[in-house]
Amino acid sequence: MDYFIEICAIITFIEQRIKQRLDFTELEKTLNFSYRHIIGIFKIRTNMSLSHYIMIRKIANCALEIVSTPKSLTTIAFEYGFDNYDTFTRAFKRETGIRPSEFKKFGLVCGRKHICLGVYAPAILNLDQESVLLNLSEADFMSKTFETQDSCILYGVPKVHYGRNVDGGWQGTPFPMCLQAVLDYMGQNVHYSYIMAASGASFRLRWNVNGWDLSAVDIRNIYEKPLMPFELAFKAVGRKFKILNKDSNSYSKKDFINLIKSEIDEGRPVITLGVVGPPEASIITGYKDNCETVLGWSLFQDNMEFSNNVTFDESGYFICNNWWENTEAVMSIGEEICVMSSMKELLENAYYLLTTDAIRVEECGTYLGGQKAYSAWASAMTEDLNFSKQTQLSLLIEHIMCFGDAATMVGEGRSYAAGYINWIGETNPEVSKECRNCAGYLNAVADCVTKMSNILGGFGGEDAVQKFADKEIRMQIVSLIKLAQRNEAKACDELKTLISKI
Repeated sequence: MDYFIEICAIITFIEQRIKQRLDFTELEKTLNFSYRHIIGIFKIRTNMSLSHYIMIRKIANCALEIVSTPKSLTTIAFEYGFDNYDTFTRAFKRETGIRPSEFKKFGLVCGRKHICLGVYAPAILNLDQESVLLNLSEADFMSKTFETQDSCILYGVPKVHYGRNVDGGWQGTPFPMCLQAVLDYMGQNVHYSYIMAASGASFRLRWNVNGWDLSAVDIRNIYEKPLMPFELAFKAVGRKFKILNKDSNSYSKKDFINLIKSEIDEGRPVITLGVVGPPEASIITGYKDNCETVLGWSLFQDNMEFSNNVTFDESGYFICNNWWENTEAVMSIGEEICVMSSMKELLENAYYLLTTDAIRVEECGTYLGGQKAYSAWASAMTEDLNFSKQTQLSLLIEHIMCFGDAATMVGEGRSYAAGYINWIGETNPEVSKECRNCAGYLNAVADCVTKMSNILGGFGGEDAVQKFADKEIRMQIVSLIKLAQRNEAKACDELKTLISKI
C-alpha cells in the first residue's frame, strides 16, 4: 500500500483540529489504524515525524493570525496550545528562523497554500531562503542558464500550480498548464483555453464503469489511445515532439536521460508524467550529476503526502534524485513550427468527446463518457451505503476527491471550452450566433459546478467531507448534475450546427 489517501486523511484531521489538544484515540478510530502504525506510515511517506508536522502546522496558523488579526502574541500562543509564551517563541524561531515579535517587522506575507489534495491551509509565503521554510512562491527567479560539465539548469521557467492564473481564469489541469508554461519560456504565447480544447481536456467527463475511481481524471483516459491528448496538443500548437513512454517497454532509463539532457542542453524544458506525486504532467527544467538528479516544477511538490525525498533549489524548483522510479513518460517539444490543426478538426473532436457514451482505454478498462458519464456520476451520489456515519474518513475523502475530479473536468473544462468557442465566434462573424448559443450552454454547465462548490464550501477539508456525507445535500448536488447534463445536451446540438457551417 502507498497510503496516499490515509496521509491526506491525517493532514485533513490535523488541520481541522489545529487549535485543540489532539485526541489520538479519535484519529485511530477515524483511520482504523493503531497510532503506532499511523506515525510509522506518516514518517515513511513524508520523511517527517507526525509531531514535528503538527508543530509546523501550528506555527503556520499562528503566523497567519499574527499578520491578519489584532490579537496579542500571548493570546495567539495560548489559543494554539502553547503552555507559555517562551515555549511559543522558541518553537516559532526554530521553525522560521525569527521570533514572533519580529515577524511583522520583516514584512513577511502569509496566505493559503495547497498542502495536500483538496486542502488549502495557512502558510508563510516569503521567508528568507536561509530559514527552515523555503520560499516557494511563484516569483520568477532569474532568466539564466546554469551549466557545468555534468549539470544544466534553465532558470525562469514559469511555475505551475493549481489555481494558476495566466489568462484570466483558474487553471487546474496539469498538462495544459505545463505546456503553456514551457511554450511561454520558449517564446510562443498560446492561450490556455486553446490547449485545453486541442488536447480534449475541455470536453471530457470520464466515469469508470466500476464506480469511484481516482484515475478517471487522468488526461490519458480521454481517448482510447492514452498518448493522444499530448499528440493532439503538440500538433495544435505547431510543434514537432517526441514521447518516450515507459509502458511500451521499449525505452530504458538511459533513453530517458539522453532525451532530457539533449533537450535541456539546447535550452528546451521537457514535460514528464510523474517525477513528484501521481503520474500527472510536470516540467523538468534542469539536471545535475549527469541526470541522476532532476529539477523542475510539479503541481504536487508542496504536498506533504508526496514530499519524501524531495528538496528545493533556491529558485523554488524541486530537486529529485529518485525520479526514474516515479516517472512514466517524458516529452520533448521541438523548436520547429509545422502546420497546426484546423478549427474544424478541433470542433469535430470536441463533438466526439461530448457525445461518445463509452471508451475502452488501453490497459485501463472502460470509462463512460458524454451523457452516460453524467448519469453514472449522479447515480453514484445516491448510494447511501457509501456515505453512512460509520464510513471511514479516508473513504469519504477518496469519494469527495473523485467527485471533485469530475467537477473539475466539467467546471473548468466547459468554462474554457466556452471561452474558446466564443473566440471562434468573434473571429468568424458568419457563425457568431451558433458560437454564442453553444458557449452559453457550456457556461451554464460550468455554473452548475460553481453552485455545487458553494453548497459544500469547496471540495476539500473535513467540513466539506461531512456535508458531502449528508443525503439531503447530496440530493441537491444530484439535481445540479442533472441540470448540467441537460445543458450539455443542448450545447452539443448547437455544436453540431456550428460544425456544419464551417
